[in-house]
Amino acid sequence: MNGNKTSGDNSQGIKRQVQENFGRQALSYNANCLLADEENLNAIIRMAGIMGSERVLDLATGTGFLAAALSKVAKDVVATDITLEMLQQTRPKTGDNTSFALADVEILPFEDDSFDVVTCRVALHHFTKPDEAFREIRRVCRPEGRIVIMDIVSSEDGARSEYHNKMERLRDSSHVKQYSRSELEGMLKTCDLEMDEVNTWKYTWQMEEWLYIANPDEVAANKVRQLMMESIEDDKSGLRVQLRDEEVYFTYTAAIITAHVRT
Repeated sequence: MNGNKTSGDNSQGIKRQVQENFGRQALSYNANCLLADEENLNAIIRMAGIMGSERVLDLATGTGFLAAALSKVAKDVVATDITLEMLQQTRPKTGDNTSFALADVEILPFEDDSFDVVTCRVALHHFTKPDEAFREIRRVCRPEGRIVIMDIVSSEDGARSEYHNKMERLRDSSHVKQYSRSELEGMLKTCDLEMDEVNTWKYTWQMEEWLYIANPDEVAANKVRQLMMESIEDDKSGLRVQLRDEEVYFTYTAAIITAHVRT
């Protein structure tokens, strides 16, 4: 199994860290320009095949940019997150056809085959047991339904991937793992989800803006700055870090994967 596994106690500790970090960061994530990118949101809606009659589940909705976009085109939307403060940021963005649930992706409070579409955008790297999350996604999505997963992917090169993840963990203590594209595809297959389409999407960040959103302590932030600079030579992180006018920039690559329940 390619999914990251943690012990029960460690898993709960990471989930508490997620709630603490994202509760504190809700306002800054609400201003996150990557998450607000309309071109990306439209691409996900297109790949989800929303026609107007669907009941959609948006998992780990965060501050609700995707849920808000979905609420404009779907019949009903259910937005879930493990952090109350994130859901509170989501509510003002969405329409009357949206409901909310404080929920853990590994134990979803919904019946089998409840949704026509299930989405999850830029959240998988915080899941302590992604294999269990995928099994829950499979359970609540009806057999003819569609699943759309988007997350930042790390390099297929193991050393570059670990270098990248080291910086992510320093920046945000609730970070679990940024997977490679092949690892994501492997997890889907293992959980009896059949892939339909994979698109990639790139986004370039200014490093200080990226650090500001997560707001790590200064010791951790300085270590990230050091690693970013050291990454420029030989692209050690796989993030194509570069210096422009004395400012550091890097480029995320995201995979947008559509899948359906294998029958």
